[in-house]
Order: sequence, then structure tokens, then C-alpha cells
Amino acid sequence: MALVSFDPHALKLYVDGSCSKNPGGTSGFAVWVEYPAEWNRSDEILQEVGFHESTNNRMELRACIWAHRWVREHGSRSGLRRIQIVTDSKYVHENWRRAEYWRANGWRNASGRPIENPDLWKELLSIRSELRVRTDIEWTLGKKAPILKAVDKSAKSAAKQPTETDRGYQSGKVGRTKNKVPGSSALFPAAGQEAVVRVYRTGAFRSGENKITFQLFSEKRGDFFEKFVAYARPEVGAILHRHHAYRVRFNSDAKYPVIEAVVEDIG
Repeated sequence: MALVSFDPHALKLYVDGSCSKNPGGTSGFAVWVEYPAEWNRSDEILQEVGFHESTNNRMELRACIWAHRWVREHGSRSGLRRIQIVTDSKYVHENWRRAEYWRANGWRNASGRPIENPDLWKELLSIRSELRVRTDIEWTLGKKAPILKAVDKSAKSAAKQPTETDRGYQSGKVGRTKNKVPGSSALFPAAGQEAVVRVYRTGAFRSGENKITFQLFSEKRGDFFEKFVAYARPEVGAILHRHHAYRVRFNSDAKYPVIEAVVEDIG
């Protein structure tokens, strides 16, 4: 569903991010501009920059932030009454309005879970507060029009030529999974139970809290299979090592699953 309400008199900035191996691979973003119809000017690229390592979501956010910087510097001088920033990232589009609440809540969501990429969300909110022209963030399904294909190609090209360091990116540690599980990791349905897990990836928030991605041991399959995410306090996260299996005890909050204790190190 390409749901952009296109305004022919608005200037449109198309943004896209790319990560060659998400997370942690070479990454990049790009921004293209489509001028108002009455200007009779061709679409053109405004920015293309690559980073040595990052994530797809951070690149999508950085592209959106760069577009806002452009609006801050050029928008009011152009005489425009409206600018549309167009993204195919649901992560950006579905969350940018929530960011005000996250900031007020200490960069945690309504369930209390820590928010990822608070540095970039903070920067986006700060820049938006300085704009003097109406600027909407719109979502559209990517690669359905020539300019969408162009910005996607530019973002991927930037990722192949990294020159910058994404200083806000925290790489964490990634292990290998024996069984590949398609799709993203779901929140673990914590209900105070004990379970056997094998740690796949660990990462730390600036608060010190850890995000743990793991595979759950399936009694039916007799192996580790489903992939989930939970959180852990620093003292617990410090003893959870990738590649290792543990029997752990969870809290009783499915909206904010926490590994409360390591019961046994299985190896």
C-alpha cells in the first residue's frame, strides 16, 4: 500500500538506508529530491554517505535526520509552504510520533523496555523543533517508482563505499546459530518460567541494561530452534556469553521479558 498523499506543490525528499549484513555490516544512506511540479526541475541526489558498520534502522533514521537538516537550512529560503520527507521504513514512520513520549519516559516505551537508538531519535526531535516550514514524514512502499529505485540504489552504493564511523552504534557480540530461523526475533513470552536458552547475540544500552537474543530449546525437536529477545540487568547480562547454553529464570511480564537469574550454565 503506497499511502503517500502526494502534494504536487510540495518539495519531496526521498530517503533510504541500507546495511549489507544487518546488524553490523557496512552501511549507508541516501537522499534524493523531487521538486514541485511548477519548478520544472529534474530529480537529483542530495546526499550519499557510507559507514563502516551500523544497522539498517540507524541508516533509515540518519537519512531522515539529514533530510531534516536540509529543510532547516534551505526550506524557509525556498519560499515553500510544505515539504514531504518520504521513507519506506516502517520503523521510522511508525515511531517518530512516539519519540516525544519516549523522551519524556526516559527513553523507554510504554511497557518500560529501553528504546534502541535514543541518540538519533533525540537528534530528530531536536531538529524538527527548529523547522520553519511544514514538514511531514510520509511512508510509501519502496521501489515502485523510478525515484524510489534511485534512492535505494544510492543507499546500497553508499554502503559499499564506507568512509564514516557511526559513533552511536553499539555493535554487541554475535554468535552463530546452528539452525537458521527466518524473520526477526520476537519478545519472549515471559511467565515466571525456567527455560534452556542458547545465546546468539548480546548488546548493551547506555543504561547498562542488556538485550539478549537467544534460541529456545525445544523439547519436541530436541534442539534449539525458535529465536527470541529478552532483557537482563548488567550483572546477569555479564555472565551470558554467546555460543553458550543456560537454564535461566524469567520474570512474569510478557511485554518486558527479563532474564532474572542464571540457574545453570549448561555450556
